[in-house]
Amino acid sequence: MNKKKDKYLVGFVLLVMAGAFTVPYIDHEAAAKLLADPITWMVLIVVFFLLLSIAAVTEALNSIKYFVLRKEGRLDELPQEEIAAMQDDFFTRLWKRLQDARPIEREAEIELDHNYDGIRELDNNLPPWWLWGFYISIAFAVIYIFRFHILGTAPLSAEEYQQQLAEAEVQKAEYLANAANLVDENNVVMLEDPAMLNDGAKIFAKNCQVCHAADGGGGVGPNLTDIYWLHGGSIKDIFTTIKYGVPAKGMIPWKDQLNPSDMQKVASYIMSLQGTTPATPKEPQGDAYEAPADEGVEALPADSLIAEPADTTHTDSTDTK
Repeated sequence: MNKKKDKYLVGFVLLVMAGAFTVPYIDHEAAAKLLADPITWMVLIVVFFLLLSIAAVTEALNSIKYFVLRKEGRLDELPQEEIAAMQDDFFTRLWKRLQDARPIEREAEIELDHNYDGIRELDNNLPPWWLWGFYISIAFAVIYIFRFHILGTAPLSAEEYQQQLAEAEVQKAEYLANAANLVDENNVVMLEDPAMLNDGAKIFAKNCQVCHAADGGGGVGPNLTDIYWLHGGSIKDIFTTIKYGVPAKGMIPWKDQLNPSDMQKVASYIMSLQGTTPATPKEPQGDAYEAPADEGVEALPADSLIAEPADTTHTDSTDTK
């Protein structure tokens, strides 16, 4: 019996040491969420009762073996370890309390008058662990009905689903807001959403019209409505020009004043000016640019005008093109 207790103690110490060793490698936030999840506790309860069931079957098989050997006078064939295991230590007494089964020596007290090919029927009580599990499930059901269906202090599954959808929409909006600022000259694309183009128009009116005119026809800076461009007419070219500027020609870099999302909006708005008719268009500057079909902008046909070099006499111009 002392050896058996020593085994339990050594096993417990090893289990504690293993747990202490794994603590530094556990994600505590994930562990807290896992423990807060009711499904986790349901799984643990199921595993607990499953282990009890396995132990009960094992104990029943051992009892049958003991009964057969005793009836046949062959108990001396049992190893000493099995005989020692039947002694009433703490765990054995605990197990008997959980089982509430009559010892084999007293099975005659609960034996019924049913005999099937030598198999006797006994009137055993249900195991307390099973009964307590049954009672707990009833109490849980009553509490669940009062809380969710009568008092309404917690959301039902459908309501919880709608709440999660709302939270997901908020998270999606936050993600898109952050993702919009991940735009650069390598992955920028033309925006076609009217709301975003309207935002781009406001940014243009605030920062760009002083040099390019309110309708994009040009002034100090070049005309933005024709097909001639000094630094390329694709969305990536325009975004790059806005972002880094052309300091040599008076076009300042806007990367420190506008975020990537705003630069994409204003670049898209500038592209949307293609084909419009400004009040006083400036003469063409740069090279004719034919927009690819997949760029979303229909290029104007080139005319017979010859491109002229940019006017570099104004050091404060905003040379977007």
